[in-house]
Amino acid sequence: MSTSLVAKNESKLNMKDWNRLERSGQLMKRNKSRFLIKPEHTNRDVYIIRSGSIAIYHADNMEEPLAVLGANDVLGNRSIFVHQNLYAKTVTDVELIQLDQTSYRALYLAYPELAIKLTAELSKLKLTLDFPERKAPSFIQQVKRGVQNWVNKNNGKKGRCCHNC
Repeated sequence: MSTSLVAKNESKLNMKDWNRLERSGQLMKRNKSRFLIKPEHTNRDVYIIRSGSIAIYHADNMEEPLAVLGANDVLGNRSIFVHQNLYAKTVTDVELIQLDQTSYRALYLAYPELAIKLTAELSKLKLTLDFPERKAPSFIQQVKRGVQNWVNKNNGKKGRCCHNC
């Protein structure tokens, strides 16, 4: 029963994004059934999947994945995995790009819009793992709708913002 619970990247990575990622990070290949991330890992790397699948498991249940990630999905960031006792294991042979902290900072300075895309994807993964009963796409859409409704409701009304403009 391995279904993808993670929101697919609404603004898929384009060829220019992939070229920038390849220049900024390190291309990696991992065989099927290998652990990519374990809770005891101390690295803070970010991984972008080019091809293949990776499953996220809780240490208490290595039979049923919390999420299955595929091409264009992003994972990593030690804080997501360590505190929840999570593992990332390859389901198939995987090709991905690894960005260490230094590379990620350099990417952020050179291409902030791409770094923001990656950060948004990590946030979606965190939401999915923190709230497994909710599917990230619908939850994120609800938040977007709520913000848009607030903007529409308050559009053109003076005195509604913190600056009283």
